[in-house]
Amino acid sequence: MTKARNMSENREPFMLSSRLQSILAFCPGESRIRFLMKTRGRLVRSVPLAGVLAFLLAGMVRSEDRLVPVGAAKVDVTPAHPVVLAGYGGRTTELEGIDTRLWARAMVIGKEKPVAIVVLDNCGVPAALKERVARNLTEEGITPERLVVAVTHTHNAPNLEGYAPVLWAGRMNPGQKERMSRYTDFAVEKMAEAVRMALKNRQPMQLSWAQGRASFGGNRRVMVGGQWQGFGLQHGAPVDHSLPVLAAKDREGRVRILWANYACHCTTVGGRNHVSGDWAGYANDSMEEAFPSATALMSIGCGADIGPQPGGGLQIAAEHGQAIGKEVRRLLSGRMNRLGGAPSVSEATVELPLEDPKPRKHWEELKGRGGFHGQLGVAMLERLDAGKSVPTHVNYPVTSWKFGRDLAMVFLPGEVVVDYSLRLNRELAWPRLWITAWANGMPGYIPSRRVLAEGGYEADFSQVYYEQPGRYKPEVEEVVVGAVRRVVGEEFAAPADQEPAPFHRPPSGEDAVFERLSEWASAPGSIAEADLGKLLRQHLQAARPAIRKIHGGTAESTSWHNLAGDFVERLFIRQDKRGAEIGWESLLGEKKAASRVLCFSGGLGWSAQPETEGFALIMNGKEKLRFDLASRLSRWSSKDGSLELFYLPTWRSDLDTGGFFFLVLGNEVGGEGRLLDFKVRSLGEGSQRWFAIDARQEVSRLIPRLIEALKSPGP
Repeated sequence: MTKARNMSENREPFMLSSRLQSILAFCPGESRIRFLMKTRGRLVRSVPLAGVLAFLLAGMVRSEDRLVPVGAAKVDVTPAHPVVLAGYGGRTTELEGIDTRLWARAMVIGKEKPVAIVVLDNCGVPAALKERVARNLTEEGITPERLVVAVTHTHNAPNLEGYAPVLWAGRMNPGQKERMSRYTDFAVEKMAEAVRMALKNRQPMQLSWAQGRASFGGNRRVMVGGQWQGFGLQHGAPVDHSLPVLAAKDREGRVRILWANYACHCTTVGGRNHVSGDWAGYANDSMEEAFPSATALMSIGCGADIGPQPGGGLQIAAEHGQAIGKEVRRLLSGRMNRLGGAPSVSEATVELPLEDPKPRKHWEELKGRGGFHGQLGVAMLERLDAGKSVPTHVNYPVTSWKFGRDLAMVFLPGEVVVDYSLRLNRELAWPRLWITAWANGMPGYIPSRRVLAEGGYEADFSQVYYEQPGRYKPEVEEVVVGAVRRVVGEEFAAPADQEPAPFHRPPSGEDAVFERLSEWASAPGSIAEADLGKLLRQHLQAARPAIRKIHGGTAESTSWHNLAGDFVERLFIRQDKRGAEIGWESLLGEKKAASRVLCFSGGLGWSAQPETEGFALIMNGKEKLRFDLASRLSRWSSKDGSLELFYLPTWRSDLDTGGFFFLVLGNEVGGEGRLLDFKVRSLGEGSQRWFAIDARQEVSRLIPRLIEALKSPGP
């Protein structure tokens, strides 16, 4: 008895090994029981069973605490009858075909007071239709403030009643109006149906999220001299390439719901008068193909002035969608940030100030102009005749879902320009921020102070389509940003040492270029190419920057693809005019073995143009060699052996290349510190073939990376 008592008194506290704890931490509760039952023989010989069960149950409680009821569903909303499509003023007839199906996709989070979002494949859902969806969900306990109705902004879906009212005003016959009204009723009911199904599909799930990146969105506002000139691609202008992704996994760890958000217009397909979900529809398909048990939702960020690059058809739209799917797969294969439960909801409605209203005479004159402006005049006169005033502001509800201090989702109505994303990511904690636009109403474009100053479609003419009497006042930006800051709260303010968000400039292709060079260097090639590559690697060790000062000569300037495929400012000449020149000044360095090597970055292009005599490379007034376009590592030599020109293309398209040029100088050229004058002169006529030099030379930074990439034994 004494011995037994002493053994009890000296027993160590219960503790599982760290290795076993690690194993169990990743097991669902039921799996923990099965695992421990199988090993209980070994366990009970070393630890009390009660201790094992205490650890087991505690782990199960902690695991269950992280779970929240979540459900999702999707309902087909593809039109079954002819109807006019939204998005383009040039359309004149109802849809002519169906390319892909359209969907209403819903997600519900929470049990007692759930929040819900439904994303419709459509150009826009007006606030009045959101209210109708909410009324249809009254019995389900989904209150208006806890419901978000968003769209993918595809421009290939039916026009809903009240959306961009001037777009089709005066251009529809009674039958077309009836069919648009009928589809609107159908879409409202199907959105509510999707939410009801999502409510029924709720089950305990673990929510987690991460921020990725997609790069096909480009700023579409083409600017010249600080003023808007039209649509296209403005290189170097702001973008938002963030791709936040929310995932819901069931108890078994299966992905059941995916929600991604990206700031880009859904206009890849263009004005084709067929129904399709554009890139957002393909993104949902790509996510669901990768995770067959999942329902996917795709919403849109602040992309009012961002367009898909390139655009042009269904195949390109599919590629953009697949890029989203690929990044979602990458994010889910890594570490995601867990969320503890259902979100709290905050909402604030503010008034966005419009410019002072114009008198009746203005609207009468506008009516007489006809077209879209004339229809706006008609609409304003109808308001005045009904005893109403011309609007002076737009009611604007801003909503936030906050998952504790871990994540704030912000929902903004209308087509919000990218400047709001830039500013909010600067003033708020961007690693914990998610911004969705085109949500809870479609008052039109929401321009920033900058966009208003520059003018153009997003600031001016778009207001006509949305039946707004004029442009916004510049203080609109402060009103929107202030409302967002209020609904998210001070806990999401940016810390003083916050690094800038990395999503607002197009990513550089440099890393990919040097990876490809390393692969090329280690791959077997032709003997001639192998010898040339070996010689280039030897010269690289002595390479130094070639350009001390550029002499423009008759060169032109433009932005084009550099050695990494990035758009940079370049000086160039073409072979369309004999004698066109571009030149630079080089400072000769010290002797290195038998040669000295000068390096600069530039490119050659437009190989489809007629071949001519090419270009001449002139040193100190004397022509040394001639060269032309090349898409592979190439070398040209002077007859006297005093100069060689190497070209290593590191980026290429079907027509153009960008890369590194190397000038290899013999010792007879001169001594250390000597200034050399180089020119490249066009020898041809009637051809658009070109030679270019990057206006900003960064070879000092890039040469070490190039040496590292080419150090392999090959090619």
